[in-house]
Amino acid sequence: MGKDKPILKDLPPDPVPEKVVDILERAFVNHVGNEEYLVGMRMAVPGAGKLYGVKVPFLRKMADEVVRAYKKDNTDLREVALVCWGRGSREHQLVALFILAKVRLETAERWQMGERFLPDVENWESCDQLCMALLGQALAEDSRYMNVLESWVEDRNFWVRRAALVAPVYLRRANYAENVALDLDRRTLAICEALLDDQEKYIRKAVDWSVREVIKRHYDLGREWLMMQTSVEHSRTARTTLKLAANKLNEIDRTAFLTELEG
Repeated sequence: MGKDKPILKDLPPDPVPEKVVDILERAFVNHVGNEEYLVGMRMAVPGAGKLYGVKVPFLRKMADEVVRAYKKDNTDLREVALVCWGRGSREHQLVALFILAKVRLETAERWQMGERFLPDVENWESCDQLCMALLGQALAEDSRYMNVLESWVEDRNFWVRRAALVAPVYLRRANYAENVALDLDRRTLAICEALLDDQEKYIRKAVDWSVREVIKRHYDLGREWLMMQTSVEHSRTARTTLKLAANKLNEIDRTAFLTELEG
Protein backbone atom coordinates (compact mmCIF):
# COMPACT_ATOMS: atom_id res chain seq x y z
CA MET A 1 0.00 0.00 0.00
CA GLY A 2 1.64 3.20 -1.14
CA LYS A 3 1.75 5.61 1.78
CA ASP A 4 1.02 8.72 -0.27
CA LYS A 5 -0.88 7.22 -3.17
CA PRO A 6 -4.62 7.79 -2.70
CA ILE A 7 -6.95 4.82 -2.80
CA LEU A 8 -10.18 6.66 -3.49
CA LYS A 9 -10.55 8.11 -6.97
CA ASP A 10 -12.70 11.06 -7.98
CA LEU A 11 -14.22 11.97 -4.63
CA PRO A 12 -16.81 14.66 -5.39
CA PRO A 13 -16.04 18.20 -4.18
CA ASP A 14 -19.28 18.14 -2.19
CA PRO A 15 -19.74 15.10 0.09
CA VAL A 16 -22.93 13.65 -1.37
CA PRO A 17 -23.19 10.57 0.88
CA GLU A 18 -24.46 8.09 -1.71
CA LYS A 19 -21.77 9.10 -4.22
CA VAL A 20 -18.99 8.89 -1.65
CA VAL A 21 -20.11 5.44 -0.51
CA ASP A 22 -20.38 4.25 -4.13
CA ILE A 23 -16.73 5.26 -4.58
CA LEU A 24 -15.84 3.39 -1.40
CA GLU A 25 -17.57 0.28 -2.72
CA ARG A 26 -15.55 0.38 -5.90
CA ALA A 27 -12.41 0.68 -3.80
CA PHE A 28 -13.48 -2.36 -1.77
CA VAL A 29 -13.73 -4.39 -4.97
CA ASN A 30 -10.32 -3.18 -6.13
CA HIS A 31 -8.61 -4.04 -2.84
CA VAL A 32 -10.02 -7.46 -2.12
CA GLY A 33 -7.47 -9.83 -0.63
CA ASN A 34 -6.68 -13.16 -2.24
CA GLU A 35 -8.92 -16.18 -1.79
CA GLU A 36 -6.82 -17.50 1.09
CA TYR A 37 -7.25 -14.21 2.96
CA LEU A 38 -11.01 -14.23 2.32
CA VAL A 39 -11.31 -17.78 3.68
CA GLY A 40 -9.26 -16.75 6.70
CA MET A 41 -11.50 -13.74 7.28
CA ARG A 42 -14.63 -15.88 7.23
CA MET A 43 -13.06 -18.12 9.85
CA ALA A 44 -11.76 -15.24 11.98
CA VAL A 45 -14.97 -13.18 11.82
CA PRO A 46 -17.85 -15.67 11.69
CA GLY A 47 -21.23 -14.01 11.38
CA ALA A 48 -19.83 -11.13 9.37
CA GLY A 49 -22.34 -11.78 6.59
CA LYS A 50 -21.37 -9.98 3.41
CA LEU A 51 -17.69 -9.17 3.26
CA TYR A 52 -15.34 -8.20 0.48
CA GLY A 53 -12.16 -9.36 2.20
CA VAL A 54 -10.36 -6.01 2.42
CA LYS A 55 -7.57 -5.72 4.98
CA VAL A 56 -8.07 -3.27 7.84
CA PRO A 57 -5.12 -0.97 6.95
CA PHE A 58 -6.74 -0.30 3.56
CA LEU A 59 -10.09 0.42 5.22
CA ARG A 60 -8.47 2.84 7.66
CA LYS A 61 -6.72 4.63 4.81
CA MET A 62 -10.01 4.96 2.92
CA ALA A 63 -11.66 6.45 6.00
CA ASP A 64 -8.75 8.84 6.46
CA GLU A 65 -9.05 10.01 2.86
CA VAL A 66 -12.77 10.69 3.28
CA VAL A 67 -12.16 12.63 6.49
CA ARG A 68 -9.39 14.70 4.93
CA ALA A 69 -11.54 15.48 1.91
CA TYR A 70 -14.49 16.75 3.94
CA LYS A 71 -12.97 17.67 7.30
CA LYS A 72 -14.53 21.13 7.28
CA ASP A 73 -18.03 19.76 7.78
CA ASN A 74 -18.67 17.22 10.52
CA THR A 75 -22.33 17.02 9.58
CA ASP A 76 -21.51 15.82 6.09
CA LEU A 77 -19.00 13.28 7.39
CA ARG A 78 -21.57 11.96 9.83
CA GLU A 79 -24.07 11.51 7.01
CA VAL A 80 -21.48 9.69 4.89
CA ALA A 81 -20.84 7.35 7.82
CA LEU A 82 -24.55 6.70 8.32
CA VAL A 83 -25.07 5.80 4.67
CA CYS A 84 -21.94 3.67 4.71
CA TRP A 85 -23.07 1.75 7.79
CA GLY A 86 -26.46 1.18 6.20
CA ARG A 87 -24.94 -0.72 3.25
CA GLY A 88 -24.30 -3.51 5.75
CA SER A 89 -21.10 -5.31 4.76
CA ARG A 90 -18.18 -5.76 7.13
CA GLU A 91 -16.18 -3.24 5.14
CA HIS A 92 -18.98 -0.66 5.10
CA GLN A 93 -19.42 -0.95 8.85
CA LEU A 94 -15.73 -0.67 9.65
CA VAL A 95 -15.16 2.34 7.39
CA ALA A 96 -18.20 4.06 8.91
CA LEU A 97 -16.76 3.52 12.39
CA PHE A 98 -13.26 4.62 11.37
CA ILE A 99 -14.78 7.84 10.01
CA LEU A 100 -16.85 8.48 13.14
CA ALA A 101 -13.84 7.87 15.37
CA LYS A 102 -12.26 10.96 13.76
CA VAL A 103 -15.36 13.17 13.67
CA ARG A 104 -16.06 15.71 16.40
CA LEU A 105 -19.31 14.67 18.05
CA GLU A 106 -21.03 15.70 21.23
CA THR A 107 -20.72 12.93 23.80
CA ALA A 108 -24.46 12.27 23.86
CA GLU A 109 -24.59 12.03 20.08
CA ARG A 110 -21.65 9.63 20.04
CA TRP A 111 -23.40 7.38 22.54
CA GLN A 112 -26.75 7.59 20.75
CA MET A 113 -25.13 6.62 17.47
CA GLY A 114 -23.50 3.65 19.17
CA GLU A 115 -26.86 2.51 20.52
CA ARG A 116 -28.39 3.02 17.08
CA PHE A 117 -25.78 0.81 15.40
CA LEU A 118 -25.52 -1.89 18.06
CA PRO A 119 -28.59 -3.94 16.99
CA ASP A 120 -26.99 -4.34 13.52
CA VAL A 121 -23.78 -5.87 14.91
CA GLU A 122 -23.31 -9.54 14.08
CA ASN A 123 -19.61 -10.17 14.72
CA TRP A 124 -16.90 -9.38 17.26
CA GLU A 125 -14.92 -7.12 14.94
CA SER A 126 -17.74 -4.65 14.34
CA CYS A 127 -18.76 -4.86 18.01
CA ASP A 128 -15.29 -3.99 19.25
CA GLN A 129 -14.73 -1.21 16.72
CA LEU A 130 -18.13 0.25 17.60
CA CYS A 131 -17.12 0.29 21.26
CA MET A 132 -13.82 1.95 20.43
CA ALA A 133 -15.27 4.65 18.17
CA LEU A 134 -18.57 5.34 19.89
CA LEU A 135 -19.68 3.65 23.11
CA GLY A 136 -16.31 3.36 24.81
CA GLN A 137 -15.29 6.87 23.80
CA ALA A 138 -18.55 8.26 25.17
CA LEU A 139 -18.02 6.38 28.45
CA ALA A 140 -14.52 7.84 28.68
CA GLU A 141 -16.10 11.30 28.43
CA ASP A 142 -19.18 10.78 30.65
CA SER A 143 -19.17 8.19 33.45
CA ARG A 144 -22.97 8.12 33.64
CA TYR A 145 -23.11 5.78 30.65
CA MET A 146 -21.87 3.01 32.94
CA ASN A 147 -25.46 2.88 34.23
CA VAL A 148 -26.61 1.79 30.77
CA LEU A 149 -23.85 -0.78 30.35
CA GLU A 150 -24.82 -2.38 33.66
CA SER A 151 -28.36 -2.82 32.37
CA TRP A 152 -27.10 -4.78 29.35
CA VAL A 153 -25.71 -7.79 31.24
CA GLU A 154 -28.95 -9.76 30.79
CA ASP A 155 -29.68 -8.68 27.23
CA ARG A 156 -30.67 -11.57 24.97
CA ASN A 157 -28.38 -10.27 22.22
CA PHE A 158 -24.91 -11.46 23.16
CA TRP A 159 -23.25 -8.70 21.13
CA VAL A 160 -24.97 -6.23 23.45
CA ARG A 161 -23.60 -8.18 26.41
CA ARG A 162 -20.15 -8.12 24.82
CA ALA A 163 -20.43 -4.35 24.35
CA ALA A 164 -21.10 -4.02 28.09
CA LEU A 165 -17.69 -5.62 28.65
CA VAL A 166 -15.70 -4.04 25.83
CA ALA A 167 -16.81 -0.41 26.20
CA PRO A 168 -15.13 -0.12 29.65
CA VAL A 169 -11.86 -1.27 28.06
CA TYR A 170 -11.61 2.25 26.66
CA LEU A 171 -11.66 3.82 30.11
CA ARG A 172 -7.91 3.83 29.51
CA ARG A 173 -8.64 7.00 27.49
CA ALA A 174 -10.49 8.67 30.36
CA ASN A 175 -9.15 11.39 32.61
CA TYR A 176 -11.42 11.01 35.63
CA ALA A 177 -10.54 11.83 39.21
CA GLU A 178 -9.11 8.78 40.96
CA ASN A 179 -12.20 8.13 43.09
CA VAL A 180 -14.39 8.12 39.96
CA ALA A 181 -11.94 5.96 38.00
CA LEU A 182 -11.72 3.44 40.85
CA ASP A 183 -15.50 3.23 41.16
CA LEU A 184 -15.86 2.68 37.41
CA ASP A 185 -13.38 -0.19 37.55
CA ARG A 186 -15.23 -1.74 40.50
CA ARG A 187 -18.40 -1.59 38.45
CA THR A 188 -16.57 -3.02 35.45
CA LEU A 189 -15.54 -6.02 37.54
CA ALA A 190 -19.16 -6.43 38.69
CA ILE A 191 -20.18 -6.69 35.03
CA CYS A 192 -17.41 -9.23 34.50
CA GLU A 193 -18.64 -11.25 37.47
CA ALA A 194 -22.20 -11.22 36.19
CA LEU A 195 -21.06 -12.59 32.84
CA LEU A 196 -18.29 -14.88 34.05
CA ASP A 197 -20.27 -18.05 33.36
CA ASP A 198 -21.84 -16.89 30.10
CA GLN A 199 -22.00 -19.74 27.58
CA GLU A 200 -21.01 -17.58 24.61
CA LYS A 201 -17.28 -17.76 23.92
CA TYR A 202 -17.20 -14.16 22.70
CA ILE A 203 -18.49 -13.07 26.10
CA ARG A 204 -15.93 -15.14 27.99
CA LYS A 205 -13.11 -13.70 25.88
CA ALA A 206 -14.39 -10.20 26.58
CA VAL A 207 -14.52 -10.92 30.34
CA ASP A 208 -10.86 -11.94 30.19
CA TRP A 209 -9.99 -8.78 28.23
CA SER A 210 -11.91 -6.47 30.54
CA VAL A 211 -10.42 -7.92 33.73
CA ARG A 212 -6.91 -7.60 32.29
CA GLU A 213 -7.57 -3.93 31.51
CA VAL A 214 -8.73 -3.29 35.07
CA ILE A 215 -5.52 -4.91 36.33
CA LYS A 216 -3.53 -2.53 34.12
CA ARG A 217 -5.39 0.50 35.50
CA HIS A 218 -5.82 -0.56 39.14
CA TYR A 219 -3.61 -3.54 39.87
CA ASP A 220 -4.56 -4.05 43.51
CA LEU A 221 -8.27 -3.86 42.73
CA GLY A 222 -7.96 -6.47 39.98
CA ARG A 223 -5.80 -8.75 42.13
CA GLU A 224 -8.19 -8.55 45.08
CA TRP A 225 -11.17 -9.27 42.84
CA LEU A 226 -9.48 -12.35 41.41
CA MET A 227 -8.60 -13.61 44.88
CA MET A 228 -12.22 -13.14 45.96
CA GLN A 229 -13.31 -15.38 43.11
CA THR A 230 -11.33 -18.27 44.60
CA SER A 231 -13.88 -18.53 47.42
CA VAL A 232 -16.77 -19.01 44.97
CA GLU A 233 -17.84 -22.34 43.48
CA HIS A 234 -17.37 -21.51 39.82
CA SER A 235 -17.97 -23.72 36.79
CA ARG A 236 -15.03 -25.11 34.86
CA THR A 237 -15.74 -22.56 32.13
CA ALA A 238 -15.59 -19.64 34.58
CA ARG A 239 -12.43 -20.99 36.21
CA THR A 240 -10.73 -21.16 32.81
CA THR A 241 -11.61 -17.52 32.14
CA LEU A 242 -10.29 -16.50 35.55
CA LYS A 243 -7.01 -18.32 34.93
CA LEU A 244 -6.54 -16.51 31.64
CA ALA A 245 -7.21 -13.12 33.22
CA ALA A 246 -4.75 -13.93 36.01
CA ASN A 247 -1.93 -14.04 33.46
CA LYS A 248 -1.79 -10.26 33.83
CA LEU A 249 -0.76 -10.58 37.49
CA ASN A 250 2.86 -10.67 38.48
CA GLU A 251 4.36 -14.11 39.04
CA ILE A 252 4.00 -14.13 42.83
CA ASP A 253 0.37 -13.01 42.79
CA ARG A 254 -0.53 -15.35 39.94
CA THR A 255 0.95 -18.31 41.78
CA ALA A 256 -0.98 -17.39 44.95
CA PHE A 257 -4.19 -17.04 42.97
CA LEU A 258 -3.80 -20.37 41.19
CA THR A 259 -2.96 -22.11 44.45
CA GLU A 260 -6.16 -20.80 46.06
CA LEU A 261 -8.27 -21.54 42.98
CA GLU A 262 -7.08 -25.12 42.78
CA GLY A 263 -7.08 -25.67 46.53
